[in-house]
Amino acid sequence: MRAVGTVAELWRYPVKSMGGEPLRRAWVGPAGVAGDRAWALLDGEDRWASAKTNRGRWRLFDGLLDLPVRTVAEPGESIPVRGASVPLEPGAREVVAIALPEGDEVTAGTPEADERLSALLGEALRLDHGDGGRRWGRHHDSVQLHVVTSATLAALAGADGAPLDARRLRPNVVLALDGDGFPENDWPGRRLRVGDALLEVQERTVRCVMTTREQAELPRETDVLPRIGRRNHASAGVGLRVLEPGAIALGDAAELVD
Repeated sequence: MRAVGTVAELWRYPVKSMGGEPLRRAWVGPAGVAGDRAWALLDGEDRWASAKTNRGRWRLFDGLLDLPVRTVAEPGESIPVRGASVPLEPGAREVVAIALPEGDEVTAGTPEADERLSALLGEALRLDHGDGGRRWGRHHDSVQLHVVTSATLAALAGADGAPLDARRLRPNVVLALDGDGFPENDWPGRRLRVGDALLEVQERTVRCVMTTREQAELPRETDVLPRIGRRNHASAGVGLRVLEPGAIALGDAAELVD
C-alpha cells in the first residue's frame, strides 16, 4: 500500500442539494456515508428539486443550497420526546432538521416540512426518503461516495490565490496531501483504503453549474466551472464505490492498495 494523504474534512448532505453537514467521524456502508442524500425534495413528476437542472431528472430551485440541514439523531441514538430521551430503533430513519429563512426548523418527512418548503419555493413539493427504490436507497446521482484532494483544490485557486472551497464540489471526503496538480486523476480503477473502509475508485467527477452557485457565505462565482474546464478537462475529484464498509474519521490515513 502507498500512503497518499489524511482525511482533512468529512461531509454529509442529508437532503440532496441543501446545505452540507461537517462530521468528525462517519460510518461508510454499501450506500456511502450513513445518512448522505437520504432525503430529497421531489416535484409532482418525481423530479429532484436541485441547484442544477435538466429536462428529465432535476428541477432548478434557487435558494436550496442556502438551507442548513443537520442530523438530529441516527438509528441507535436518542432524541428528546416530551421531556424524555427516546432511542431510535436500529433500522429506523435518521431524524433530519431543515432550517428555514425565518429561523425555525422543520423535520424531514413531516407534513409541516412539505408545506413550509413548498410555500418557500413556490411549488408543491414533497420530501422523499430514498429507501423507496432509489439507487442504493439514496438520492445519489451516480456514485456512492465522492473524494477530492487538497492538491486539486489548490490547483483550482481563483484570482486571489486561495484554494477552491471544497463546499463548491460537495465531496464526502477531502484528503490533505503533499504535491500539486490533480493526483486523483490517476486513481480510477484502483482501490483506496481510508480509515477502516476499502473503496474502489470508479471515475473522475465531471463538474456542473452547481459549483458556481451561492451557498451560505460563498457568493455566486461564475468563473469556477470554466476554470475547472480549462485546468482539468471539466473534472475535479473522483467517485468511488464501497467494497468493505468501515468507519472514517478526521486524521485517518488514506492509502492506495496495490
